Amino acid sequence: MKKICFMLVALIASFGVFAQDVEPKEAIKGEVSPSLSSLRLATDLVKYGYAQQSALPLIDALQIISENPTQNLSAEIKGETNAPSTDKKNGKVTLDFAQIAADAKTFAEGDDVLLGLIAQIESDAQSAHRGAVNGPRIGNYVVSGNCYNDFECSFTKGYLAEVGVSGDGDTDLDLYVYDSNGNLIAKDTSYSDDCYVNWVPAWTGRFIIRIVNRGPVYNNYVVATN
Repeated sequence: MKKICFMLVALIASFGVFAQDVEPKEAIKGEVSPSLSSLRLATDLVKYGYAQQSALPLIDALQIISENPTQNLSAEIKGETNAPSTDKKNGKVTLDFAQIAADAKTFAEGDDVLLGLIAQIESDAQSAHRGAVNGPRIGNYVVSGNCYNDFECSFTKGYLAEVGVSGDGDTDLDLYVYDSNGNLIAKDTSYSDDCYVNWVPAWTGRFIIRIVNRGPVYNNYVVATN
């Protein structure tokens, strides 16, 4: 099936990566990988689709997600002082394929053309190989106000490692990466909830990805790795 493309959404204009204890931000060396770049575009499409209650951008996001197989990124939640609020928010961001497909059908409002496109993408996704052992990972999570979430993820020596975060727009999120010895490897502390870092590991091993909510209310966010 030819790739559906009804709209283009600009990617994050600027990214930064910090060397440990070095200020200000240093320019990123190298380009964002195609898989992570595509997933970041999908989050922008999802945000727009939910804000406008439009099926078209959600269909585009479904196509992108289906073409970029991922594994789940598991989290060890730390720093929580209480359960996140369940109050409904205006902003929404997710990369959950089934949820996006269901909502796209609702927004399609019985349009046979749009429903047919969604059904075709679902069929293609079911027949595709998903969850490669060393492939990209994504997770959809909630972090309470003034709290943080920690993730563990392995990266390979000598190859570019990337982490991206996209929140619901309500608070500032900061992103930190630590090695297994607790050393700070990279961070993005810009004043938004869209974050990106990259680095080249000196050895193969597990790293801690920490996402800190600097605001007083909870933030729904997507985290992705290459």
